[in-house]
Amino acid sequence: MMRIVHGMMSVLIVSAWLVTPANAADKTLKKEDLTALLESGKTLRLGGEGMGYSGSLTLSADGKGKGSAKPDGGTAIEISGSWKIKGDKFCRTWKGLDKGKEVCETWRLTAPGHVDVYQGKKKIGANSW
Repeated sequence: MMRIVHGMMSVLIVSAWLVTPANAADKTLKKEDLTALLESGKTLRLGGEGMGYSGSLTLSADGKGKGSAKPDGGTAIEISGSWKIKGDKFCRTWKGLDKGKEVCETWRLTAPGHVDVYQGKKKIGANSW
């Protein structure tokens, strides 16, 4: 009897793990995910506690972005420019940042409504909505 109960528990645990949505957390967002998330526009919270900065950025469906970010203890930086999805990356060109060059980011879902932002293998920030 004990063996059957133990076996059933193992099946239940494995079954629960298998039915957890793959996109629940710790997933690199692909083109389809980014498109679904941003196609109607989205307001993002930037950074947050422990990140060294915080702010807000509104991305419009027409590929424009506007907002600001404030480094901890610093002055707010205005953000504006354009964005697009290229392959599996969110690519942006913000006036006043990155010398006006296009930066392409990989977004990795770490919790529902939260992504860590990477440029190559380097984590450069976090966004939430």
